[in-house]
Amino acid sequence: MADYMNQSVFQPTIPKHLINDEDRRIIEAFGITLETSGEDKFYLYADEWCCNGYLDSEEPDGEEIELGEDDLFSRFQEIIRRSNGELNWISKESADTCSRMRPDGFGGGAVFISADDIQYSFTSQWLEERISEAETGNIGPRAEDSSPSKLIVGVVLEGGLVQSIVSNAPELVTDMDVIIIDYDVEGVVDEEDLLNVPQSNGDIARAVGRFESISESGINLKIILDQMKERGW
Repeated sequence: MADYMNQSVFQPTIPKHLINDEDRRIIEAFGITLETSGEDKFYLYADEWCCNGYLDSEEPDGEEIELGEDDLFSRFQEIIRRSNGELNWISKESADTCSRMRPDGFGGGAVFISADDIQYSFTSQWLEERISEAETGNIGPRAEDSSPSKLIVGVVLEGGLVQSIVSNAPELVTDMDVIIIDYDVEGVVDEEDLLNVPQSNGDIARAVGRFESISESGINLKIILDQMKERGW
């Protein structure tokens, strides 16, 4: 059995006074270590990176709260914004490795976070483009333009609930508003939490809604898409 691993490091070191208790609570929920660097800074790294974090509820007997990468990166943006220019960016660089020499066990990527933007770059995406060029003869953009030739967005569900929305190039859809509309309103106590959703027949339905950001996919969406097309789905 092969063990798949991902290790990540963050730059630059972050002044301690910029990280409050809630920041640290969210950061550590992803298994990130805040190691003291010098007297007044933290160096952040993850021996075993996981794209999901889990927080204990602050309410007695409350359920565990699940967080996604977008929650972490948004928190980093908050830290940058309130630093008043002291901290202008945070980067995350990752290495994927495997205990056996599996062809799908190795790779890497980077995320660059600023106050108003999040950019992604991944070796698997770059190789996918080069392989496509070699097999089709269609020479696309080179390394300076690493956007995929086809934008793919995937909606990840579990138990009928949307867990995340991912893309092979989330930087291309940063201005898109994604709204989750859920007509299952059973258990909603406060009427103010419900939305009026006009239907095509003129009726008004009631639903719960929320925004969902699009994050980088940890799976190869193109391979999944190709399988679905082969099966005529």
